Amino acid sequence: MTSLKHIQSKDTDLVVFGTKDILNKIPDDCVKLECTKADEPKELLKYPRINSIHCFTTEHADKLNDYDYLLRTDVDTFLTPAWNHYYPTDYTVGKGAYAPYQSVKDNIKRVASELGFDHRGLHNLGATHYGETKLVREVSSLAVSIAKHLLTEEFNHEEGKWPYWYKGVTNMYSNEIAVNHLIRDVSIDRRNLDMESTSENSVLNHSHIHCWHTDNIFSKFQFAAGKYDHLSMSDLDITKIKDYCLYIALKSKQEIDW
Repeated sequence: MTSLKHIQSKDTDLVVFGTKDILNKIPDDCVKLECTKADEPKELLKYPRINSIHCFTTEHADKLNDYDYLLRTDVDTFLTPAWNHYYPTDYTVGKGAYAPYQSVKDNIKRVASELGFDHRGLHNLGATHYGETKLVREVSSLAVSIAKHLLTEEFNHEEGKWPYWYKGVTNMYSNEIAVNHLIRDVSIDRRNLDMESTSENSVLNHSHIHCWHTDNIFSKFQFAAGKYDHLSMSDLDITKIKDYCLYIALKSKQEIDW
């Protein structure tokens, strides 16, 4: 929210999904859509990450049809000034790293085949998706169905182990299968979507930043633990991604009274 305010975008709304108790804590200068948590089958309760895509499939999400395009992304992300000039024409995703080994890729393609879906060989798609609203919601809906299959059939008794075949990234597997099956023209934009928050690159060259798992600046884990609270915002070079993320995060902490 703070990064969107900072870049003063004239054509972007922030839409936040959450349960009623969570939305009551969210400032009113965004669009708030109430949704329930996924609870069927019971395996979904053991995988709360499913809610990051399940929310797009509920009737509450029909409000999204008022928009031409969606950027479906996680809460641990930032928009930069480059977002104001970023208008991809294809269905576009960021970069992922959930399938570093061929065995994982083979398992994903096996599941796709077992479910009767096409897989065109696109792997390691990012969590962030940009495209026409109808398409983003269709991908999300199919991904939820695939995730249910993975949780009940592939990971019901064994969670696997990262970075191999692993329950913890079920969302990523299911989104990959859904995109490969549904979308003909897909762009993986490693430069503009899901860029690492530890980068020293210019914010003018990357539109969207994602906090990967790291303890280096900027780290969402270190921020949540209060490790940056003593730092001075005036000492930061906010033209650099890592300092920009830190600046925006510290500013948000000042502005939002939880």
